[in-house]
Amino acid sequence: MGENKFAIYQLQDNSITRGLRFEMLNHLEIAGRSVDWGNYKHVYTGALEKGGASATSILEALYSKFNLARPEDFVGHSLSVSDIVVLHQGGKASPHYVDSFGFKEVPEFLAGPYKYYSTQRPVDIATYPSTDGGPVSFVNFDKRELCENATFRAWGYLAYDAPLTVKQIGDYELLAASGNPDNVKVSPYQLEAQLEAIGKWETAHGLSDRARITWYHGDTGTFVKKDWVMAETVSDRFDGIIEQKARNAERRVEQKLFADYGISDAPGSSDEKKRMIEQAQVVGHWEDDKGMPDNERFAWHKPSIHAYALREPAVSPDQLEQRYHRAKLELTRDSEKQPTPKRIADQLAEAGKQVQRGADLSAKEYNKSHEDR
Repeated sequence: MGENKFAIYQLQDNSITRGLRFEMLNHLEIAGRSVDWGNYKHVYTGALEKGGASATSILEALYSKFNLARPEDFVGHSLSVSDIVVLHQGGKASPHYVDSFGFKEVPEFLAGPYKYYSTQRPVDIATYPSTDGGPVSFVNFDKRELCENATFRAWGYLAYDAPLTVKQIGDYELLAASGNPDNVKVSPYQLEAQLEAIGKWETAHGLSDRARITWYHGDTGTFVKKDWVMAETVSDRFDGIIEQKARNAERRVEQKLFADYGISDAPGSSDEKKRMIEQAQVVGHWEDDKGMPDNERFAWHKPSIHAYALREPAVSPDQLEQRYHRAKLELTRDSEKQPTPKRIADQLAEAGKQVQRGADLSAKEYNKSHEDR
C-alpha cells in the first residue's frame, strides 16, 4: 500500500496560467476553465503523520504549516488559492483545490496526463509503449535538454491518460515525471533545496570528499549531488540534518528553561528536571503560606518567569521531593489553598511549541551564516 504522503502542486508561470493564478474555483467554472494537471508543476512531497485524522484536518494543518513554518526544502510560495494538495492515503489519491475558504476536491486533476521522459532517444516509431491510455501526445525537443529542474537530460516526453507499468518504463528507458499522481516522488525543486542545505552542512562540518554526497559546482554556484547518489539518499541525509537541528534547538530551549528555574546543574534526566519545576510551584506556594524566611526556603517567586524558581545552588532532588510531599499534604487539607499546576503546565507546553520554532530559526540562521561559502 506504501507510505501515506501528500504532494503540493502550484501553477507554472507562463502566459496560459497568468489568468488562473490565485483565482477562486467558482471563477474558473464561470469562465469555463478546468483544473488541468498540465498547467501545474510539482513543488513538494512529504509524509503524512500516522493516525486517523480527517482529510479536512490534514489539509488545514498543511495550510498552516506551509504558511507559518515552511520546511527548509520547500521553495514554492506560501500555500495559496489555486494551489493543489493531493493526499495519498491507503493506496488512494484525492486532489484538493485551495480555495478562498477551505478546500474543494477536484478529481478531474488526476484525469491525466501521466508524463514520461524519453532519456535515450527522440520520440519516434517503436520508441515507446502503445497502450489503451495512449500516448495521447508527445513532444520532441530540438536537442537533449535538462529536465525536472536540471536533474537529468531527455530528448522529449510522452503523455498518457493512464500510468505505465514498471516494465514498460524500463523496456523503453523512460523516466516518469516526479509529479505523476500514481507514484509521486520528491519534487526536483525540493531536491535542489535539499542539496543546497546538505552541501552547506557537509562543508561546515568538514566532511571528507569520500563521506560527502554533494560537490560544489563553481559554474552554477550551487551544490549538486554526485553521480552515484540516488534521490532517496539525498532525502535521507537531509532528514537526518533537520532532525539534528531540531534536537539542538530542543536542547537550547530546555537549557534556557532549566536556567530560568535554577536547576541547570541539578542531576537527573530532562523529565526529572521538569518534575522538579512542577514540585517547586507547590513548595513555593506552601513556603509563602507558612511565611518562611528566605534562608529556609527552597523556592522563590521569580518575576521574570511569573513562577517559582529553585534557590541556587539548587537543593537536591531528594530534599525537594520530601518538602513537596509535606507541602502537598498540608495544602490539600485546605482545598482553596491547593495550587493549580495550570500555569507551569502551560509554560512547559509553550516550551514544547518552541522546539519546532527553534529548529526553523536555527536552520535560517545556519543558512544565513553560511550563504557566502
